[in-house]
Amino acid sequence: MRNFIGANRYLTTSLQLLTLFFFHFYISNTVDAQSLQHPVIWATMDERDSILELIDQNSWAQELLNDVHEIVDDKVKDHRASPSKILNQIPTIAEDSNIPELEVKTVHQHADILGDAAYAGLLYYLTEEDQYAQFAADILWFYAEELAPRDPQNTSICGNSFYDPRTSYAKFAIAYDFIYNYVKKPAINVYSARRKAKVDYDHATMQKAMLNMVGNTLQEYGHPDTHGRFVSNHPILTGPGALFGILCVEDDAKRDRLFNVLWEEGTAHQNSFKNTLLPMFGNQGIWPESLSYSFMPNITMMLNIIDRVKPEMDVINDQLHILDGNFLFDNLRMPDHRFVTYGDSHRDSDGTSKLYQYTLNLAQRRGLSEYEQKAKVALRQDYDASGGYHPHAGTGTFDNYSAFTQLLWGSPIPEEIEGEIDFHKPTVIVEHAGVALQRNYVEKNNELYGLCGIIGGAHYVHSHVTGITMELYGAGYAMAPNAGLPPSVAQRRIPLHEHYFRLYAGNNTVIVNGSSHGRDKGSWKRKANVWQNTVVNIAAEPAHLADPKNEHFSFATQYLQDEVNNAEQQRTLSTIRTSPTTGYYFDMFRSKSLDENKFHDYIYHNLGDQTTIVADKRGKLKLSPTGKYDNDIGDQVHSPGWRFFENEHTTDAIKDAVNIRYDIKKDKRYMHQFVPGGVEREFTKALAPPSRDVRNGYKEKKTQVVAIRQKGEAWDRPYVVIHEPSIHKKSSIQSVEHLYTGEKIVGAKVTSQVDGRKIEDYIICHDDENQVFELPAIDLRFEGRFAVARITSYEGRSAVELYVGEGKQLEVGDQIAQ
Repeated sequence: MRNFIGANRYLTTSLQLLTLFFFHFYISNTVDAQSLQHPVIWATMDERDSILELIDQNSWAQELLNDVHEIVDDKVKDHRASPSKILNQIPTIAEDSNIPELEVKTVHQHADILGDAAYAGLLYYLTEEDQYAQFAADILWFYAEELAPRDPQNTSICGNSFYDPRTSYAKFAIAYDFIYNYVKKPAINVYSARRKAKVDYDHATMQKAMLNMVGNTLQEYGHPDTHGRFVSNHPILTGPGALFGILCVEDDAKRDRLFNVLWEEGTAHQNSFKNTLLPMFGNQGIWPESLSYSFMPNITMMLNIIDRVKPEMDVINDQLHILDGNFLFDNLRMPDHRFVTYGDSHRDSDGTSKLYQYTLNLAQRRGLSEYEQKAKVALRQDYDASGGYHPHAGTGTFDNYSAFTQLLWGSPIPEEIEGEIDFHKPTVIVEHAGVALQRNYVEKNNELYGLCGIIGGAHYVHSHVTGITMELYGAGYAMAPNAGLPPSVAQRRIPLHEHYFRLYAGNNTVIVNGSSHGRDKGSWKRKANVWQNTVVNIAAEPAHLADPKNEHFSFATQYLQDEVNNAEQQRTLSTIRTSPTTGYYFDMFRSKSLDENKFHDYIYHNLGDQTTIVADKRGKLKLSPTGKYDNDIGDQVHSPGWRFFENEHTTDAIKDAVNIRYDIKKDKRYMHQFVPGGVEREFTKALAPPSRDVRNGYKEKKTQVVAIRQKGEAWDRPYVVIHEPSIHKKSSIQSVEHLYTGEKIVGAKVTSQVDGRKIEDYIICHDDENQVFELPAIDLRFEGRFAVARITSYEGRSAVELYVGEGKQLEVGDQIAQ
């Protein structure tokens, strides 16, 4: 028996060795000479001297390089003493790529170790010290030994085909690209953790592993791409992992074929760059998703790399609108320099500097002087706003390319630079999201006194179903925030997000007949019911990114033809400045069902610790418990989402003018809200789940909510609401009254008291540009859509200021404006 077992073991070992011999013999004969020189992804050997000169002459580059040394050097030293130490820390490589995202356990560990290899490869490129190349080669060999015998379909590292290309595959390729010339030297050994000994480096094994990783990313074994369809951001995020790997394929014919799949043909998993992804960038040149996902710097980065490697393709010539789009996002900041939010978006996610750096490198290399200068100015302004330029080498898991791009594509930006970009224009339109921004900024203490708000809504990947929602800034806060995005992927899949924040009631909008909802068919996410029609801008002054007529006034009107709820809605947001420290928002929301108009609800969220509701004629209103929002329409997401309201208390139906104040006790900030009288309404105050991406502890506190219910239509009797953020408990606004044409509400008179001056603003807001409003009491006549007549009284004198946002003519007495 012992002899049989021994013979069997001998036979098994012999067969394993024979199999391994034939495997190496086969793949060795499939690797041909290549014409592409390495490194190639981030930089070439021809660029090395100029890069070293840049590092030598710039302290920021030296600090960045020191960061890389600090991350890698001790590990390289330990590895030289004990090669198995770091390799034994590598977790098990997954058997295939079928592990769901939320169940992946090892993505961070694999990304860390391969990130070390990529950084070591960078140091080898810069220092030409073999210790760095050997360290990287040993790590890569650990993975190559495991992955080379597989096929693309069962190739994986962490177990997820969306995570691997963004983490381990990309870093593997970066490291390999840098050390390619080292491992191609004769008689190179690598440490095999499997054999616990040094072995001869086999380039065919490495190439087969690389082909498998590329194949797993492209997934040609799956379904083909459908050119021209709308897709999510996934192929953009995985794109660099595919491109980097393809550029490391040695055989010219194979490399060219795989590049053609990536660029021209595409697959259902990795869509065609040319025929599916790039066409999705519309006229504005931005990726059509929520703001955080719209930056997509990978696109400009990949275009730059492709143009470097294949200049004959001239890929930039037809994509200049994408470079233009890279400069749009800075226009979407609030006075505190954080971003507005719409859809699944984080207020502090910021991809602007990457976009400018990639644009600058591309423009310098291509001789695009206008874009070069614009990128330099934008970067200088960004550095000044952020306290200087202090780049660091990151150790992040996903899409961690910044150290390479900043060090190898970096360019010194002068402290003083000619030109300026005004990112504070009063009107910004984001077409795909149906969003219009309005702002009015001041020179001193803008973070405290600046105004900025957005209105809009649409369906796009990562959208919410909101109708025409609104977000307002005031007194240092995103006072009335949109729903935003939770901190983790797991939290996006719980009822709080799916049944509240992503729906109407989780936003600042108007709900029709208690049933406003989205459609499941066509939704970017299955069983989410978030499809809605796109809100469109029908009027604005100034126009998108144009200069204003008047420093005190601006407006934008958004329109929604709601085919899901068979309703029609129109919302106008205007910023009105009354002094350098005071101002307010005019919000008019028109809404009507094209079926039966049972009732409408104006939903408004505001940060704060308490809400006070006062009627002009009755004082503080009596509130009684109510359950009228404890319901839904019975769909799979429980639309409209207001079951999450708590502690609801409501008034009786009243016609009085109502003043509401939201108190932020942390630093004594307030939002004053004015609703003119004349329309019978019920006011309900409640608490809602804590808002996201807000400051000073309010993301842990319940959000204040007011719902204003009105029976019947809300088109001829629209909601007119004035919002004044302030650092004062007492508002500068004294009163608000409706303006009428017959029984139709067409605007508001807002009376303020500011620094001893009485300011009366007559705000006319028609639903089209062909209507006429007359007010004989002050001899006022206006023909058009939007206008403001301001009468300021002081010490017995008065002055008239006229503003026509859109219209033919505004007259007050003998004064005329057009």
